[in-house]
Formats: sequence, C-alpha cells, structure tokens
Amino acid sequence: MRITENLLSSRTLNDIQDVLRKYSDLNSQLTSGKKVRYPSDNASVATRISNLDSRLREIERYKTNVETAQNYVNMYDTALQEVSSIYLRIKELAVRGANDTLSDDDRVAITEELDKINTQLISIANTEISGNYIFGGAKNNQKVVEIDSNGNFKITVPPQANIRQKISVGGQDIEYGKTVYDVFVTDSGASIFGIVNRLSQAIESGDNTSIQNELGNIEEIQAKSLNNLAEVGATQRVLEMTSNRMEDFNTFSTEFLSNEADADMAQVVMELATQQNVLQAALKAAGNIIPPTLADFL
Repeated sequence: MRITENLLSSRTLNDIQDVLRKYSDLNSQLTSGKKVRYPSDNASVATRISNLDSRLREIERYKTNVETAQNYVNMYDTALQEVSSIYLRIKELAVRGANDTLSDDDRVAITEELDKINTQLISIANTEISGNYIFGGAKNNQKVVEIDSNGNFKITVPPQANIRQKISVGGQDIEYGKTVYDVFVTDSGASIFGIVNRLSQAIESGDNTSIQNELGNIEEIQAKSLNNLAEVGATQRVLEMTSNRMEDFNTFSTEFLSNEADADMAQVVMELATQQNVLQAALKAAGNIIPPTLADFL
C-alpha cells in the first residue's frame, strides 16, 4: 500500500472528526446529565428508558387515584362514626319515649331533639368533596336528601344510581364508595329520616306500639352502620398498603431509570479532559503532517 500525502491527510482528518464526535457526545452528556438522549445513541437503552418513563407515569396516575380514594374513605369513616353515635342516641330516645310516666314537656323535649337529629343526618347525607356528594353513588352531582314543601324527607338519588365507587390499581379493583342506601336506608327499604320522623310523632302521641316498631328499624340500621364501619376500615388498610406498594414501585423504577439514563458526571469530566488532550495532540500532529498550501502563505 502506497502512503501518500493525500492518504495521510485524509486519515488525519477522519481521526480528528472521530475525536470531535466523541468530544461532542461527552459535552452533550455533561450539559444534559443524560448518557442517552436519542434512540440513535443506544437503541436498547433508549427503549428501556422509554418503558420506564411510561411505567413512572402510570404509577403516578395510580398514586393520584389511591390518594383520591383515601380522601373519600376518610370522609366515609368520619361520617359513619358520627352516624353510628347518632343512631345510638336515637335508640336511647326511643327507649326513653316508650316510658308511660313521661310528662308532656318530656315528650316535647324528645321530639325536638329528634327533629334536630334529622336535620343533622340530612347534613351528613349531603356531605360533599369538591362539589361531589359522597353518598350520591352515580348521581353525586346533586343533593342526596331534601325536604319538600310538605316537610317530608326525600332521597333524591334513584335506586338505579346506587353504585359504589371503585378504582383499578395494577389490575386490582378496589371498591371504596358508600351510598345513601348503604348508610341511611335499612335492607327492608326504610330510610332513617322516615324512621326518626315517625318515631317523633309516636313519642309525641304516646303510641308505644309504633315506638316498638321503629325500635326494630333502628336496631337494623344500627347493625348495618357497624358493618359499613368495618368495611370502611378494611378499605382504609387496603388503600394504605396499595399506596405503600406504589411508593416502593416508584422508588425502584426511579432508581432503575437513573441508572439507565443518568450520566456519571465524574467519569464524563475525566473522559472529556482526555478527549480534549487527544484533540489537541491530533491537531498538532495534523499540523505537522498536512503540507502547507498557498493559502497558508497569503
């Protein structure tokens, strides 16, 4: 093979181009902090980075859904604990109202308290978060309970909307919603608002038979309330474990992504200094190898 000046010049320039290319790549890693920015840099690593990015976005969505569900469940827990206490008080008033020795003033005091209790129960039933009524089921954009012009208590949510909310996390469905029919209506279809209203009228008139009938409804809805509290407590624990698992997944995926995508800055700085020295040596060598031209003397 004949070594000519043109061959030496061509190879020298190619070598300088290679050094400049490596120098540019290292400088890009130094400024961006990423060792792989484009698929052309490393196709397999770029694919893994893309998959990890998608996974992290998915985990963030799951975490947001779980946090939303936890906010609702905490509201359900608070509301149900208050409702359970109220149901116990209603039972105490019913037992007291069945006493034949009560005076008219005593009966009036009990009925007034029951009327206030009904007002409080309506307030709880219409609990809302960001404009959504938590006991509304599929109709959570409207009030759950209203009082009509005749003073009757009306549940505005139709039975068809008695659908519990749920979220899907990693293929697992978690049901967390409670509706007005779960908390304020017995399995036989009697609403607590009607029960309290009828109980108030029975105590006022001294109708012990009606009082006994409503006591049965009160005990039924009390038991249902306790079951709801147990379910909400279990859901809280499931959501907490799910949240912890999502946090672990997020930490692991973030570390994995960092290992794949982030450049080792100390190593990049060392390699950059090395390439700079190589570039200077290559330029110096090229100055000695490439013959001067007429332009160099002008």
